[in-house]
Amino acid sequence: MFTTALVALDQSPAAPPTLARVADLSSWGIKKVILAHVVRVGYNQFAAYDHGENYREWLERCAEPLKEAGLEVTVCVRISGLVADELLAIAAEFRADLLLIGSRAHSRVSNLFLGSVARDLIRKTTLPLFLEWITPETDDTGTQGTAPGRPALEHVLMATDLSKYASGAENLLRELSTQAKRIDLLTVLTPDGLNNTPALPVMALAALNHIRDYLPDEAGEVSVLTERGAPAETILRIAAERDCSLILIGKHGQGWLESKLVGTTATEVCEAAQRPVLVAPLLDHQ
Repeated sequence: MFTTALVALDQSPAAPPTLARVADLSSWGIKKVILAHVVRVGYNQFAAYDHGENYREWLERCAEPLKEAGLEVTVCVRISGLVADELLAIAAEFRADLLLIGSRAHSRVSNLFLGSVARDLIRKTTLPLFLEWITPETDDTGTQGTAPGRPALEHVLMATDLSKYASGAENLLRELSTQAKRIDLLTVLTPDGLNNTPALPVMALAALNHIRDYLPDEAGEVSVLTERGAPAETILRIAAERDCSLILIGKHGQGWLESKLVGTTATEVCEAAQRPVLVAPLLDHQ
């Protein structure tokens, strides 16, 4: 399944819940963990270099409980003006096959949950990316969040548009399904799709049943759902109504133009999910 996870960290309230998620992901096969922080080079480059060693010492402290749990841990601090690009370069250097990031809104009334680095990673990654969604404290004091209370695979909602671009998520679900207790397979039928293809409800249901039939016999309880509406809005509604522990969704592309035109659903879901999201790009060999 997975062997090496790159965990992107900063000294924010998102760090403790993100680190706590590593224990859950170890059941996915993770043996090696790279704890990485990129110091952003700004107007004061000397300050960035001065803080590098402080971040390394902090990451070493973060690594101690993971090492005690039997994981092989490496810490990595880099300095760059392009944080997301540098994190992806670190992932390639250490041959990571999973990215783990945490993100937290600045307040409960904030319309933008994801930071710029998280958005860039979601857009550019060619690796599966696990987003730990951290709810802000009521008073928004910046205090540390709590550890995740549910295993990610307790109740998985896989949202698919049944295109070739969703095959990354569908293939990943097959690998994870034997550990999942419940699985919901969801396709959203858009007004345009229904107008262009009147038989779409029947076709979508048949396609979802095909995906279900190809899951291993050991997979958890599987439900097939078709809903009408806007994709991101409907995915979020179903995830909330069914109290899903994880949303699994495919990603169309990594290019700027492609992601702006057809790859926005994954970002919109991540922005407002209120639960972890696993973004699965289409891999080259798929």
